[in-house]
Amino acid sequence: MSRPIGSRHVAAGVSAKRPYICLVLILLVLLAFAAISRAQAGGVTDNDVNRVAERMYCPVCENIPLDDCETIACVEWKAEIRAQLEAGQSDQAVIDSFVARFGDNVVGVPQDPVLRALTVIVPLLATALAIAVGVFTFRRFGARRKLSLTGERALAGEMSDDAYRQRLEADLQGRR
Repeated sequence: MSRPIGSRHVAAGVSAKRPYICLVLILLVLLAFAAISRAQAGGVTDNDVNRVAERMYCPVCENIPLDDCETIACVEWKAEIRAQLEAGQSDQAVIDSFVARFGDNVVGVPQDPVLRALTVIVPLLATALAIAVGVFTFRRFGARRKLSLTGERALAGEMSDDAYRQRLEADLQGRR
């Protein structure tokens, strides 16, 4: 059982270096995590972009929020939102810049206070008017129905079955 003299020294050298290699690897992993967390803390995250994008709508698709859409236009808009947020603009400033360039369709609600009030008031007024017309129509219909019923009862009281039968027979004989 003779071992070469050099292999014993090599095996001892590797086992002696093993704790140092593990320590270096652990330190590298910790440094990588620290760098990633530092980059995320100072930069704009996807959550920041989606917070702004969820208040906007896709320019291509109808009624699809920007944060849910994956069209090329939406991806470009999200990249632009990220760039504006990284430049230090607030959420509302980013939205205002898109509204200035593309119109109120970007947010789905008019930004002008008068138009915004009209979008709330006009449907409420239309609903109230429809209810008023419906109530008026049903009351009027109910009043006519009562009048016609009382008129039929008066006629029924005047004409008995015998009188009706005689009139019917006279009409039939007149046709022959």
